[in-house]
Amino acid sequence: MKTLEKTLWSTWSRFLTCLVGAVLIGFLVPILTVVLVSFQSKSYLSFPPSDFSIRWYEQFLGNTDYQSAIWNSLAIGAASATLATIAGVCTALAVIRAAVPGAAVVSVLSVAPAVLPQIVLAIGLFPISVWLGLQGTLGAVILAHAVVGLPFPFITVCGALSSYSSRMEIASMSLGANAFQTFRLITFPMIRAAVVAGFIFAFAASLDELVLALFLSSPTTRTLPLLLWEQLNFQVTPEIAAAASVVLAVTSLLIVAAILLPRLGKDK
Repeated sequence: MKTLEKTLWSTWSRFLTCLVGAVLIGFLVPILTVVLVSFQSKSYLSFPPSDFSIRWYEQFLGNTDYQSAIWNSLAIGAASATLATIAGVCTALAVIRAAVPGAAVVSVLSVAPAVLPQIVLAIGLFPISVWLGLQGTLGAVILAHAVVGLPFPFITVCGALSSYSSRMEIASMSLGANAFQTFRLITFPMIRAAVVAGFIFAFAASLDELVLALFLSSPTTRTLPLLLWEQLNFQVTPEIAAAASVVLAVTSLLIVAAILLPRLGKDK
């Protein structure tokens, strides 16, 4: 009987290993293809590339349209991630520490932007931006991206707060510290890594956002993903693959940093 169970478990483990391997291959192959294509010297996409060159990266970095789009993406990402992080931290404190009435509803609403289709959010935010007179401005895109980025700092900070006891904060206030001093000296050092991780995730989500930009951006506020989308509608060249590879590299580095930061914070 034990031999049969061991055989079944071994077979199941091999099946899971093959399944995970197949998923990883299916995920990585398209990404690696884009990266390889971006290093070819031909003026059209071909795979596998017959030779390698960095001409398309040089052309990408020297293109003024891409430079403007990169600046817009960075500015929008930094501003929206900051707003999302502030809102996420405050909401997490209200849900976990203050236990406000309707905390479950607040949690669901805070996580909803990560679950709802972005086209639904875009359709809802478009008339609001028009009504406020913000349509086509950086402000509209920043606020929309902040809504999309809110779930990330909320989730990471909630997790951090749940892993620490509130006794230290209670002790701090019982010794005469006010709420702000307690947050600055006790709470924030405990959740700092989670806050930074949430900011990074929100920033990465903003860099990759396309649907909201399609509805809310203008030619002067278009982001890099939107410019790539426009370029794909006209002509597909290795320059687009080079731009996509740069976005991929930056996003991957941000995600790795966000994953490692909480672990580093716990080791200290």
